This record gives sequence, C-alpha cells and structure tokens, in this order.
Amino acid sequence: MPNNKAVFSANDILTQLDACAKDFNFPMLDNGYIYPVVSRLSVFGDLESWVIAIEVVGYHYRLYGHDGIENCLYIYGNRLPFAAGMNNANFLLVTADSDEGATFVGDQWGTLNPDVHTMLIRDQKVIIPKDPAFYAARNVALKNPPSIRVYEFMRASLPEFKDEFLAVEDEIYDCFRQNLPRIMQLDEWFHPDIAGEERPSENETFQMIARVLESGDSSLYKPTKSPNNHWSNWPYGGSV
Repeated sequence: MPNNKAVFSANDILTQLDACAKDFNFPMLDNGYIYPVVSRLSVFGDLESWVIAIEVVGYHYRLYGHDGIENCLYIYGNRLPFAAGMNNANFLLVTADSDEGATFVGDQWGTLNPDVHTMLIRDQKVIIPKDPAFYAARNVALKNPPSIRVYEFMRASLPEFKDEFLAVEDEIYDCFRQNLPRIMQLDEWFHPDIAGEERPSENETFQMIARVLESGDSSLYKPTKSPNNHWSNWPYGGSV
C-alpha cells in the first residue's frame, strides 16, 4: 500500500466499533444463547476503505437443529452497503443431515441422535464419534454423558473441520462486496469482554488493528496480551 494518507483515521474505526458494541452489535463471545466454538478475524483495506470481518461460529440453541449451527459474520467498515455489524444476510449454515437419518433428537440443546453416526459438513459426510473418551482426550467435557450435544462434537472436531465451519475468503468478500486487499487474518487474539462493558477502543487488539488500517502497515500489530478468543475462555456462552 502506498505511503499516502488514508481518508479515515484509527479513531474513526474505533468510534464505529464502540457504537456497535453499545448497541450489542459486536461479538460477545459469552453470549448466553450461543455455545461458542471457533472464531476468526479478517482485516481488509486500502487508502479509501476499510473492513473488519469477525466470524463467530457456535450453536444457537434457540434456533434448533442445523439452523442453530451458525457462522455469524460481523462486518464493520466505512463504505458498506448495509449497517455495520451483524446482518441477516451474513450468516453461513454449512451442515445438514446425511442419508443415514436425522442428526438431532429434536431437543433445544442440539443433542445428537444416538442411532445416527454421520452428518454433512459442506456436503462432506463425516463421522460423529460417540465414545466419551474421544471428547475427554480433546478436553471437551460432555454436559450429559453419554449423550453428545452438537457444540461438543464441533469443539472436539476443530482440528479436522475448523476450516469447514469457518468462511472461505470468497464468502467473506461476498458479505461486503468490495475488492479490497486482505491485510491480516487472525485465528487468535485478545477479545474485549463486551458483557463486562469493555469497549473495543479500550482493547489492545482493536487499537492496533485500527492503526494498521490507518497506516496500511501490518507490522504495527504487535500484541502483548495473550489470546483469549478460544471457546474455553468464555464458559458463560450458552448458559442462559
């Protein structure tokens, strides 16, 4: 990116993020209705435009079944064709029943059908492990063993299916419909405690990202805080 001055400032970016957080339109990783699974943060920009896309994959137990397995993309930017934040068009649903039968037993918790051993993730038929030892080995404690809930399967399966649950680059671009270069992509970062009323502008991660976008210099992202966006750091997610 040329060393010219951007038309926006780091303060402009943080002001938008704070406004969205105040309106509960910023990722809250301990949302009481959603069991968090995995998240990703992507940063796009040039001298004219900036975009921050935050993906939050989890199980929303009020939506039931496959509709509850969602990747919600929060999109922020200065030239968006929609209001910044969460948008109904920016949800990805990537799972379905396999030909073996219904994935779920029908309760609100997303309990997996004990008689069905496969499901589809992006049209790929995958095996659902039923042995509690599989989950224990991956530090996933079953809430009601031997029953398995879908978010437990998702968490335990991240080494294999993380990329399938998350968006591919074209899907992110389709959300904000601008041809901007991607500057950064983070799988780990220090996320603000929105439920605890911490603002993005008070958070080191987003302060640095705003400066990266303002300058076009990704080397300005030098975090000192340990990442905390892993699902295990947000135990109140899904606890309502």
